[in-house]
Amino acid sequence: MSLTCRSGRLRPARMSPRRATLRNVIIIIERLIMSNLSKQKTTKREFLKILGLSSTSLLSFGALADELLAEIQMATIPVVSIIRPNAFQSGRGGWFSIMIVLPSSYKAGDVDVSTVRCEGARVLDSIFYPDGRTIIFLCDSNHLRRDLSCGFSVPLTVTGQLSCGSGFEGSDAVAIVDSEQSIIYHTSTRKRKSCRACKSHALNRIYSSEQAADSDRAHLGCNCRIVEEKIGWQNYLKAFWPTNHVGQTVYDRRWGWPPPLPTGLSLECPSALGEHLRRG
Repeated sequence: MSLTCRSGRLRPARMSPRRATLRNVIIIIERLIMSNLSKQKTTKREFLKILGLSSTSLLSFGALADELLAEIQMATIPVVSIIRPNAFQSGRGGWFSIMIVLPSSYKAGDVDVSTVRCEGARVLDSIFYPDGRTIIFLCDSNHLRRDLSCGFSVPLTVTGQLSCGSGFEGSDAVAIVDSEQSIIYHTSTRKRKSCRACKSHALNRIYSSEQAADSDRAHLGCNCRIVEEKIGWQNYLKAFWPTNHVGQTVYDRRWGWPPPLPTGLSLECPSALGEHLRRG
């Protein structure tokens, strides 16, 4: 129970009548569990004695229990969600996986797989882990909503229902691009006399925007033209992924070309899932 402070004195915060009532019902349920009623024969009178109720209050107790059940069924359980791969080309299609981990008080068997959706995509296959709390759902990115925005951090939400009537929800961020080719920017020394620094700069430094290219000239007073170039979307994401060197604005080809896969970027389903799909 939370505490409030008035005049330097700590005291319990007041509960609303509704919250206090539900708290009392929870205490009653705990008494039922502790008494192991399911394992022994208990008369109606003994049952009421354990609950601390009279026969006239039994109806009101039933109403409170129904209210508590409704509260539980309306609750949304947060789950840990990890989506792989975490980068897609919009409309290209392909498998992706969603791993969810349920809280310790729930079991994977409580999940109704037929109700699980990820931004419109339904589950085509599922894998249950031996720990009893982890499930991997396999979906097709072609089934995702068409109005998803593009960018490096687009949230995808997975939802579903449990057998108790509660829902669960989790989210993970992915990168979405809208075409096979992505545009980069760099300076150009073509058809003009240029110094060695400008030539090296134009050959090696690429940028995610024209503004980024203009703010990172080879030297003070450089007036080389800024031009566009197209590269494959996967190389674009590798070059400008947030964890790669200086982040999302600049990449130097001398760091490696094609760019190595940076930390945190996944372009394919994990190998174990790929083997599962091939067997399926």
